[in-house]
Amino acid sequence: MEFNIDIREISIAHEFVLDRIQKCEYPSGRGNYGFVYTLEGNAEYRFTNGDSIIVTKGDLLFLSPDAAYTIITEKAFRHYTVNFDIHQSTSELDALDQPYLLATDDSTDRLKYLTEKVVSLWTSKRAGCEMQAIGRLYELLSVFYYDCVIDVDMQSNGRLLCAKEYIERNFASSVSLAELARLSNMSVTHFRREWKKHYNNTPLAYRDAMRLSFARELIASGYYTVSEIAEKCGFEDVGYFIRFFKKHTGITPFKYKQQLF
Repeated sequence: MEFNIDIREISIAHEFVLDRIQKCEYPSGRGNYGFVYTLEGNAEYRFTNGDSIIVTKGDLLFLSPDAAYTIITEKAFRHYTVNFDIHQSTSELDALDQPYLLATDDSTDRLKYLTEKVVSLWTSKRAGCEMQAIGRLYELLSVFYYDCVIDVDMQSNGRLLCAKEYIERNFASSVSLAELARLSNMSVTHFRREWKKHYNNTPLAYRDAMRLSFARELIASGYYTVSEIAEKCGFEDVGYFIRFFKKHTGITPFKYKQQLF
């Protein structure tokens, strides 16, 4: 997978401490791309889309310009911040369009080291320091993207499989987004977004596709009445099942059967 960006400039790179007395919020979006590496303490990021995440020591948080959120802390939250702007981006995963992405540092502390280098170079004010800082930022983005974002995306797909298999086993029953999100260990908002990204539809649309496929099989068997088929496919109302079938096939179950036999 390719991931190419053109960094225009670093607008700020520093170490900062946010305590509970201070209020930090971006209700309309933060305006630029940014990395936040947690050195001490923790903070809860409450996004306006309904998501909420807690970052702790060793976490590296990537934020997009459109990310709108409020930061809540219980005590001092010490962290590195690197804000930057880009000219353009191309990515098969459209990673930079996500409101946020989170990675946890491994035992080698690569993410901390690279973030620290960007901050120290940018604040040194020596000749050529910004160019060197941007070079380190490219390296940080590369490590974060290839070692963290792609792995996270694969893990997300694996967690979605639990919900997908659940739908396949229980398509004739009532399926709620809250239950599917719980099975995937995600918030409802995050689950809905990840499902759309991986399967290009909604969980309920996938369930309906399963119901329609099963209904066709039962009609083709010639053994069941329309009422029995509706019940087996999870429809309590026969009339609703007929409307559902016609909406997706263009014909009624009776016409569909006539075409088969």
